[in-house]
Amino acid sequence: MIWNPVTKDVESVVEELKDTEISGYKDLNNKYYELLKDIEKHNDLVSEILDVVEYWDYEETIKNITRIEKDKILSFKQIVKKLDGFTTVDSKTTESKKEIDIVADNYDEIIMEYYGHKVYEDLLNFEDKDYISVEDRKNILANIKEIFKSFDRKEDYFYPFKDHLNIVDLVNKHNSIYLEKNKRKKIFDNINEKSLDDEQRTAVLMDERSLLVVAGAGSGKTLTICGKVKYLIEEQNVNPDDILLLSYSKKSADDLEQKVRKISDKLSVGTFHKIGLDILKDTQKKNLMVEEQYAAIIESYFREELKNRPVMRNKILIYYGLYINPSKSAKKFDSEGELFEELKKANYKTLKDQLVTLSNNIDSKETIKKELVKSFEELAIANWYFINGIDYIYEAPYEFDESTHDKRQYMPHFKLKKYNVYHEHYGLDSSGKASQYDEPEASKYEESVEWKKNIHFINKTDCIETFSYEFEDGTVFAKLENELKKRNIELHPISNEEISNALNSIYESLQFKSFINLIRSFLSLYKSIYSDELGFDVLKKTAFKNGYEHCRTYLFLDIVKDIFKFYKDYLEEENKIDFDDMILQSLEELNNTENYKYKYIIVDEFQDISMSRLKFLKGLIEKGNSKLFAVGDDWQAIYRFSGCDLNIFLNFSKYFDNSAVTKITTTHRNSQELQDIAGPFIRKNPEQIGKKISSPIKLEHPVQIMYYTEKKYFAFLDVLKKINEINPNAHILVLGRNNKDFDDISLDNRIYVDYKENTETLTAVKAKQYPNMRISYSTVHGSKGLEEDYVILINADDSKVGFPNKMEDDELLNLVLSDKSEYQYAEERRLWYVALTRTRTYTYIIANANNPSLFLKEIEDKCVVMNPDSTIKTEEEILCPRCKTGRLVLRTQESTGIKFYGCSNYPYCNYSIEDMIAVKRNKKCPICGDYLIFKRGKFGAFYGCHSYPRCDYTEKYEKQ
Repeated sequence: MIWNPVTKDVESVVEELKDTEISGYKDLNNKYYELLKDIEKHNDLVSEILDVVEYWDYEETIKNITRIEKDKILSFKQIVKKLDGFTTVDSKTTESKKEIDIVADNYDEIIMEYYGHKVYEDLLNFEDKDYISVEDRKNILANIKEIFKSFDRKEDYFYPFKDHLNIVDLVNKHNSIYLEKNKRKKIFDNINEKSLDDEQRTAVLMDERSLLVVAGAGSGKTLTICGKVKYLIEEQNVNPDDILLLSYSKKSADDLEQKVRKISDKLSVGTFHKIGLDILKDTQKKNLMVEEQYAAIIESYFREELKNRPVMRNKILIYYGLYINPSKSAKKFDSEGELFEELKKANYKTLKDQLVTLSNNIDSKETIKKELVKSFEELAIANWYFINGIDYIYEAPYEFDESTHDKRQYMPHFKLKKYNVYHEHYGLDSSGKASQYDEPEASKYEESVEWKKNIHFINKTDCIETFSYEFEDGTVFAKLENELKKRNIELHPISNEEISNALNSIYESLQFKSFINLIRSFLSLYKSIYSDELGFDVLKKTAFKNGYEHCRTYLFLDIVKDIFKFYKDYLEEENKIDFDDMILQSLEELNNTENYKYKYIIVDEFQDISMSRLKFLKGLIEKGNSKLFAVGDDWQAIYRFSGCDLNIFLNFSKYFDNSAVTKITTTHRNSQELQDIAGPFIRKNPEQIGKKISSPIKLEHPVQIMYYTEKKYFAFLDVLKKINEINPNAHILVLGRNNKDFDDISLDNRIYVDYKENTETLTAVKAKQYPNMRISYSTVHGSKGLEEDYVILINADDSKVGFPNKMEDDELLNLVLSDKSEYQYAEERRLWYVALTRTRTYTYIIANANNPSLFLKEIEDKCVVMNPDSTIKTEEEILCPRCKTGRLVLRTQESTGIKFYGCSNYPYCNYSIEDMIAVKRNKKCPICGDYLIFKRGKFGAFYGCHSYPRCDYTEKYEKQ
């Protein structure tokens, strides 16, 4: 009931009547009846309002708004507006009045939202839909956004518009149900006589605008592609003419074509280059001459063209001599021995060492003895002296005897013997600290610097001083020239003829080959971005971390620019185009043909895509409004030298709209035990797509190591013998880091090349002892896509051109990559992973016991060492008493045949000992730590230090 103050007045009048005289009765009576009329009127109003309120149901009204006329809602509003005259109203009626007012005031908006919500619900109703792609989801959200645009309100809608906020979960749930249902289709049970696994079926069923399938090694990516093709043709009724299959190399394209032909012979299969060439033939109506010998042309620049380019000969020699190595890393060393180990791997050979004869400006014409220096900075200084015709001696004994019983004779870094001037290069930063060492080695080094300076001061010997920080700021060579001028020492730069002789002498070295490979890689990446030489000026504007890198990069870019111009001139003279030009030209011609429209484009080996291929692919996709199905493995991206840019793969969604990624992680080639070794190794790089490869195959000790100390050849024969014991008819793939590695296992006619197989990469090999074995040789790069029963990796050594190759992984390549890699040796790590995973059973690794690859060290504890006795076992025996980190290695003098132990850090540490018994006895000098030698003198037997006379410690011999 609704109460009003009028009812209270009536009650008071009644009370008055009881006490009032008759004379006033008539007035009161009239007043009474007037009040009764008011009450009746009031109650009628209350009844009218209650009729509306009791009828009112807000949720039903909103739900069925189209069934209620606007006029009726407005009349409701007029009725409940009468409540404004009431002072006391119950809460339900008050709430109903508010709801009626809201509906009346927003009737048109509610009607619009009503119809919008119907469309909204239809958009989010997935019951009758197939797979919902990322593009579908975005379209749904775009349509919902259009619905919202038609509303006046921006929030507090009358209908529930919140389901789309959870659309990812809704779509995933729907797709999961769809995939599980459709994965049971019989078509997947027989794809080229094989059944697809669960992840392969998922990849095939995902109908995305752009889908990247990340497929692990041996996971059946080609089979998955075949499954996709068959599903499109037989289940989705796609015409085979509407499907294009692309691959990176002719070899992989031919393999793919052979397999999809079993499904349909109407499919278009080829490389990017072939399709590009077809487009140009179609549009230009002529055959084009395509240059396929890119590497040979670059090689000819060095072999022939440099003869005519004296300026470039000089620049190349300067770069090779002074700037071939990047500036020093931030790695710190606990001891000089640790530094020696790094130097041994770096193998800093001077130009003197690599040159057959000295230049005309140097006295002797005799062959130079082996000269290895102890840092890339010392190497650059030595080569600077050589290039400028300054005769020097590296580490010649100081003219004054400064040796003691515990300290060898002082040998300054350089001596300019004609001028009796020494040169010390100190590894100090601008604050005078030896930052390459940890304490206490840093303090020891800094003290030695002060000792050397003091020696020269006391003996009044002339010594030029240079410092590491002068390399970093790029001033070291200008300072050297100035220091020589102060001493009236003139530079005599070697002649053009001598430069040519120098380059010819180093040309066949693996280090120079790696330098050429670096240039090839850089140019391949450059050509996929820039069409002319103007890009080099752009690259020179890059920020550099220090002055040395600035000089190094500028010089490198000048060299590569000249080679690029030579290459372009060659193409023009021969009236040819190369693959990158062909692809980019064909992209321009796409609009001039009605052909080459595809509903689906399937790309194999997608990790090998380059920037030019990317542009071409996107052009094809745009022309046909195609869907992209790309398959590859970022862990096997090893072709950066030919222009491939892995960042396109890693940032797939950046380059392709409406994209998704799925994975195939079950290998059908390797054992689980091998993946337990290779997987953690490759996953250490955070700059890649994470995945864990599993296998149903079980095999104990799938990776086995054979160490050698002298000849790799004998280690190789031992591995063949082991395989022969398992299977005399074995099929074996031998992998080398480069083609020259084969020379190390073919020292006589027992191992020889049988014939060159009819492939791009393989060489057939014969082993006379094992005639039934089928052996093939390939570089690791050439083995991509191959698999074999047994694999032998014959170069697992740590050197500039071993594993990892420290030259071809140069950070200069970051200048022409779409995104810089911060992870050291990333591509080399992938190359090692490829080598490990080519096998169906065992991978055998042959490595130098004294200088194994750092990659091998990472996995060694998970592998089996086949010859554990190949090196001295105990820690005390293995450590060199001089440098403390090198190991004692048993060697033989070639001239005498005498056996001795030498330090594995030779030539940086030249410790050796012929007394085998002393080493076995392991009795050490308490003064210097060297071995004590049993001796006899005029006073009888005693132990004396092997370092005598530098250390004269002796100890009485007591017979036991």
